[in-house]
Amino acid sequence: MKHFLFVLLLFPAVCFSQVNIRGRVVDAADGKPIPDASVFLNNATIGTKSGDDGRFALNRLSAGQYDLIVRVIGYETYRQTIMVNGDVNLPDIKLLQKTMVMNEVVIAGKDRKRARKIRMFKEQFLGRSAFARQCTILNPEELILVFGKHEDVLTVHTNNFLEIDNDALGYKLKYLVNNFVLDRLTLNVSYEGDVLFEEKQGTAEQKGKWEKNRRRTYFGSPTHFLRQVLADKADANYMVRSFCIKKIDNGKVLYDTLAPVKYVHKTDRRGVFALSYPSGIDIFYYGPGVAHSLHYANGTEKGNRGQVAGIQFIDEYLYFDTRGTILNPTGALFNYQWGKSRVAELLPSDYWPVD
Repeated sequence: MKHFLFVLLLFPAVCFSQVNIRGRVVDAADGKPIPDASVFLNNATIGTKSGDDGRFALNRLSAGQYDLIVRVIGYETYRQTIMVNGDVNLPDIKLLQKTMVMNEVVIAGKDRKRARKIRMFKEQFLGRSAFARQCTILNPEELILVFGKHEDVLTVHTNNFLEIDNDALGYKLKYLVNNFVLDRLTLNVSYEGDVLFEEKQGTAEQKGKWEKNRRRTYFGSPTHFLRQVLADKADANYMVRSFCIKKIDNGKVLYDTLAPVKYVHKTDRRGVFALSYPSGIDIFYYGPGVAHSLHYANGTEKGNRGQVAGIQFIDEYLYFDTRGTILNPTGALFNYQWGKSRVAELLPSDYWPVD
């Protein structure tokens, strides 16, 4: 993804106008409509099913970039990135019938080691936080576990939705795990997939608990930081500094404190912005809400909340949209709180705290 960049001198007002996406799902071979296909926006609460005529509508969307996912049993999963600035009428989405692969080496359901391997997956996928302990995988039989020759690398994927009940945040997640890799020697882990959030039903007391936990997760998160930057409010809640040492004064290490104009740029693409700084940046959060279970660095001067992220840029730019959604998440390495968060702390991209 390459865009011409401009220094962001004046921050735009975030657009909250609501728009719609409409389309039709058909079989690529014969053009016949496909009913009951799951159509959703990745990492959001917005989803629907196609009707008998294959048509669908996703309504009341905020402007921004979305990954549209179409999933139905027996067909290849369809993915399309859409920049939404107004109503979108898509051409027919043509699904290809899936070719069955019979030569996968998997850990069979009766393997007595399977339960231990699933626990390893859950620790790295859901995390080890207090919120992770409130998450339940409802259909672990969907997990396909593949091991390296010496069982030093665990690879996991699913062919169907992995259903996760998150009773800490009040969501049911439908997660297509496209690729999960755990190196058991280095404990390096990476994963990517497509997820639809569904609101859980609960009592007023439960809903109050869920919203409290959502707020604690949201404040100090990447989404909150980027939204604050675009609203020209980052300086009220965050301190951003350069990785590089400015100077040492009487034994005290001094760093450059950065204004947003130093690390945020806008691009030539409407609604897309870029984050960058040559040496990388450290981000400290001092606003409301404290993360529930993750640890901060010590020694900050403004209070006991401290560092939430250290960002090392892999790509030249980390792109994000008006909703604070990062568009190329593999373009940077995150440390501290942002690097420790897992699926248990995942909020939908359309979440906004309730006042």
